[in-house]
Amino acid sequence: MKRNALLIGAFVIAAFLITVAAILWLGGNDLFTKQQKARVFYQGNVSGLSVGAPVNFRGVMIGQVTDIGIQMDPATLKTTVPVSLRLQPSALRLTNGDEEKSLDLPLLVQRGLRARLASQSVVTGQKAIELDFLPNTPATLLGGPGAPEIPTVADRFGALIDQVANLPLRDTVADMREAIQELRSTLVSVQKTLDGAQGVLSGAGKELQLTGAESRKTLAAATEAIRQVQGSSEATLRSITQLADSSRQTVLSAQPELQRTLVGAREASETARLSMQRLADMASPGAPLRSDLETAVQDLSQAARSLRSWGEQLEERPNAIIFGNPRQ
Repeated sequence: MKRNALLIGAFVIAAFLITVAAILWLGGNDLFTKQQKARVFYQGNVSGLSVGAPVNFRGVMIGQVTDIGIQMDPATLKTTVPVSLRLQPSALRLTNGDEEKSLDLPLLVQRGLRARLASQSVVTGQKAIELDFLPNTPATLLGGPGAPEIPTVADRFGALIDQVANLPLRDTVADMREAIQELRSTLVSVQKTLDGAQGVLSGAGKELQLTGAESRKTLAAATEAIRQVQGSSEATLRSITQLADSSRQTVLSAQPELQRTLVGAREASETARLSMQRLADMASPGAPLRSDLETAVQDLSQAARSLRSWGEQLEERPNAIIFGNPRQ
């Protein structure tokens, strides 16, 4: 009897220990760590967000959603969705050198901490809450006293979805249907036109065949003429080749005479150059021959003046050649 009681007591203790171990294993270290609570308020649709959804900071999970509720103003029927969060301070550590500081959410909110909905899976449509620093966005707080509030920002695709929702899709579809109907009518008209054109083309085909036969005859005549011209051209080319050969032989035979003529012309040009150089030397200022020529020209000028004076004397007194000049 005592042995059975001992076995039952050991079984109960073992079950208790297993239960405690399971609780510790499932809960991890969260049971013994301090949790940081926070709240966010959404004014729009939070479809896909559920309790237990992760709270991420730049892709790293730092907490989870613990509660989702609805708050409604009875006067204005304005509805907000408060979402309670539980953050793990150990996952988001603030360090200043080697010193670690506690998580101060109000300070982080002042410095731009914001929350927004992010899609976990496009297939299932599940949502998560993404935290990040967006200092250039306004901080709108909707909650009252209690857990620290993190302002929210619009989803990245929320504005696009709202724009798509506001598009006049029904009117657009109706316009597309009308355009398709008009396109069908146009295609029917084009088909009728093509059928009529096909008959015209069949009649024109015969004329084209006749024209093709005439074109073949003309082409044959042109081919024959080209052959005749080709024969004449070949004869002309042979004559030109013979003339070129004769000219080349003539040039080769006259080449020695041309070389001697070129040598003589070169010697004559050299002699003329030397003569011109000597003439330039004689005519240059300060040359002896030029001085002599200038003196002779001056003497001739004086003699000419004397002869002119003597001629004038003879015209006035012809007997001066016998009696002389009385003034002398």
